[in-house]
Amino acid sequence: MTELRLTDTDGYTVPGTATEVTDDTADTVRAYLLNEVAPEHAAEWADFGYDPRSYRIT
Repeated sequence: MTELRLTDTDGYTVPGTATEVTDDTADTVRAYLLNEVAPEHAAEWADFGYDPRSYRIT
């Protein structure tokens, strides 16, 4: 199993996004984190310049 985590603009892990995945589910989880979780988190912190395009999966 592999662990994926969404990291924000400053390189911190977005709380609740560290997830263990299999090879079969990795692409689905990656897409969910980048397309749904990142925009929500960035919107919460928009006053500080967060942009969902700057988020990464590590």
